[in-house]
Amino acid sequence: MVPQEQLRTLFVADELHAIRVVAQITAPATESAAIERYALALSRIRGEVRDTTTAEAGERPGWDLAGIVGQPAADGSGPKSGARVIGMVTAGAWAELVAVPPAVLAEIPDTVTFAQAATLPVAGLTALFALEKGGFLLNHTVLVTGASGGVGHFATQLARQAGASVVAVVRRAERAASVKEMGAHEVVIGEDLSWLVRSVRIT
Repeated sequence: MVPQEQLRTLFVADELHAIRVVAQITAPATESAAIERYALALSRIRGEVRDTTTAEAGERPGWDLAGIVGQPAADGSGPKSGARVIGMVTAGAWAELVAVPPAVLAEIPDTVTFAQAATLPVAGLTALFALEKGGFLLNHTVLVTGASGGVGHFATQLARQAGASVVAVVRRAERAASVKEMGAHEVVIGEDLSWLVRSVRIT
């Protein structure tokens, strides 16, 4: 049961610069659901891990989360109590209990783990929106730079599923195999893409 009184989340940096949750969060607003967080995603790009070394008490980083609805929104919208969900907030996912608006929650099937689901919201939506900018992808070539990262993995899979020929770019050779597994037809290793732009017509 979610406590009705307000609690606060306190993050403390220890000697290893790790962040641990000492106490947890505020009771959800009427328009939000309280999610018992089971998994979260870490982002180097957003600087979440780096920022833990200088975090002040009370800071609550984190965007992506997956968990179970402990208390649904009071207005009756969104997933019901006990539903397995993923969600996204602009801050605060690094807590055991997170208030999330129902509009940014989605139920996940039992075959998907919480850890898998937590990687989806920001990286998956970024990849999807970027590919949508390209329009109809069937029989076109899609170049995915940074293909070994979270967004790149999703972009590679989505482009392949859409019928595109996927050329994936990674900086290091040891990352080529994982990108191939994601569905890339061709993997380019290195940072200089000038020859590729000259030799391949990206459509």
